[in-house]
Amino acid sequence: MYMIIVGCGKIGSYLAKLLDKENDVVVIDKDEKSFEKLQNFNGVIKLGDALDIDVLKEAGIEKADAIFVITSNDNANIVIGQVSKKMFNVPKVIIRISDPNKEKICKLFEIETINTTTLIASLIKEGLTKRISSNYFFENEDLTIAELKSELFIGKNVEDININGELQVFAIIRGNKGFIPDKNFKIEKDDIIIGIIEKRNLNKFKKILKE
Repeated sequence: MYMIIVGCGKIGSYLAKLLDKENDVVVIDKDEKSFEKLQNFNGVIKLGDALDIDVLKEAGIEKADAIFVITSNDNANIVIGQVSKKMFNVPKVIIRISDPNKEKICKLFEIETINTTTLIASLIKEGLTKRISSNYFFENEDLTIAELKSELFIGKNVEDININGELQVFAIIRGNKGFIPDKNFKIEKDDIIIGIIEKRNLNKFKKILKE
């Protein structure tokens, strides 16, 4: 499949490296330094602002099977998502938003969303109440979001846990607060560590997964 990712932050770069193994992937970002995260990436990078239709065309939007718009700007994501769906008829359009109130706008535009704020809030709720129906928070055919055994990583930084292309810590619940950690975030006792793992690697990381 031909896929475009707009936004080469932590999530975008990780997603790009996951998808480029079996797909043709183009990553767009207006910050050239952001592409430094794409080590061992086999796809194409495109420097530019995806709000510019010419940039989208140069990235191959007219032949794209899917586009993931995951910059930190909700409004820009909504606009790019709408342009992709309505003007270029991209079959699969998924955007990232952080403001739950903007989900209503996206529904009107018939755009699929990933609400990071709602996701973190849900994880915090599960962490506080311990009402988890299975070993994993979420899983599909490719990825699993699971809790790691925090006692194994007390005193370590997130970068000591991450394994490029296989395991990525994306949330920490500490007390009643949730964090999206950077690589230098240090794990403390009783932290809840939430990671994304390729489903095919679950057995490899079984020893560090919370049961």
